[in-house]
Amino acid sequence: MRLTKEQVEKISGLVLGRLKEKDLIVFKAEERKVLEKINEAILADLRAEDDLDREVEEMLKTHTGEINSKKIDYRKMFNMIKGKLARERGIVL
Repeated sequence: MRLTKEQVEKISGLVLGRLKEKDLIVFKAEERKVLEKINEAILADLRAEDDLDREVEEMLKTHTGEINSKKIDYRKMFNMIKGKLARERGIVL
């Protein structure tokens, strides 16, 4: 995960603050609970992306020799595979 828990909490607070500021949210639960749910959603998305990254790394490890021998750009291949898997699984990056 590229963001710390504190950074995610800050982002969650900013998102909730903007929603309140523009009157785009009506609370049916305590504000604190809503903030926790926003936090959880962001963390879950970050974890899903981290899991996807690990999966792509594992896939590419099995083809390291071929990637090196054909002088394929590892980062480009990584991003192509990650993008394809994300689309297939409905993950928004």
